[in-house]
Amino acid sequence: MKRQLLIASALLCAGGAIAQPTLTETTNGLVPIVDSYGITSFTTNVPADFYGPSEDGADATYGFFMLNETGGNDRFLVSPSVTPSSAVFPTATVLMTNGGSDTMAYKVDANGIELVGLRTSFEGTVALSNSAKELVFPCTFGTTWNDTYALNYTASGFPVVRTGTINGVADGYGELQLPNAIIPNVLRVKVRKTQQDQAAITSVYRSFDSYYYYSTDSRFPMLKLSRDTVIFSGGSPAVTFTAEWLLGPGTGINDVDAGSVNFEPYPNPTTGRVDLGLGQHELRSVEVFTAAGQLVRSEVKTIGSTANTVLDLTGLATGVYHLKVIGTDGRSGSRRIVVQ
Repeated sequence: MKRQLLIASALLCAGGAIAQPTLTETTNGLVPIVDSYGITSFTTNVPADFYGPSEDGADATYGFFMLNETGGNDRFLVSPSVTPSSAVFPTATVLMTNGGSDTMAYKVDANGIELVGLRTSFEGTVALSNSAKELVFPCTFGTTWNDTYALNYTASGFPVVRTGTINGVADGYGELQLPNAIIPNVLRVKVRKTQQDQAAITSVYRSFDSYYYYSTDSRFPMLKLSRDTVIFSGGSPAVTFTAEWLLGPGTGINDVDAGSVNFEPYPNPTTGRVDLGLGQHELRSVEVFTAAGQLVRSEVKTIGSTANTVLDLTGLATGVYHLKVIGTDGRSGSRRIVVQ
């Protein structure tokens, strides 16, 4: 019932014709931000268990409110200067990391987003000899691009040469329906990436067929659907299907850390007023940040679990925001929320 009311409310608020979005460096360029963002995910090897990308074209409806969930994690956008390996990626402007062993180094400017390096447990810390254009700016319905990339690394003592191609097209726009939110005016971008790793003892072919659903109110895609195919030395293909999305319950750091304040703001999306859903937590402050990390609102009054827990976001521009709460005991927690 709660989900049905949420969907109905969001549909009424969206109203009217769907606008055609345009992605730019200003709205969608990756930059270091103040807080992590939580990714909810679903992974399977069974095609019948996975949702397809839905329709292309204008004024589409992307219905993914019934996505299954198998996990999640927190991700971070940070400055290259925070890592001692930043010298390996001299052109990088931002790093995307899961806080562990996997880090991607990107160069972001008015022309788009380029992968210039990476750090993983398999490839090590290496820069691409030919960077990979993963998104172009400006990008709107009908935009296409093609690119090639290359990388040299060492695995198990053997030199490996990687070559690859990227083909992208923005093939649709419309309304995106996620399990916990409805986002109007998203642009769907289809990206096919193929690569070949060649070493003296083996070769690995890999293809990634991905659909990204972007909102101009968020610097990272609201949803990514991907089909990952791997073939070792001409053998049988192994295929993995993955969905990753924002605004879900996730199992990220903020959700499982016993030292964090857990809360569930409702309704989400909201047109202004939202109940923080604190449970038994008592707060001393609430802060509201844009997706780029700018503080736009702060409540410093004490909010107790038996008092008024409604936060009024009226007046904020339409978009995705981070709510950060700090408890009377010093603990904190954060959630994403969509303002319509």
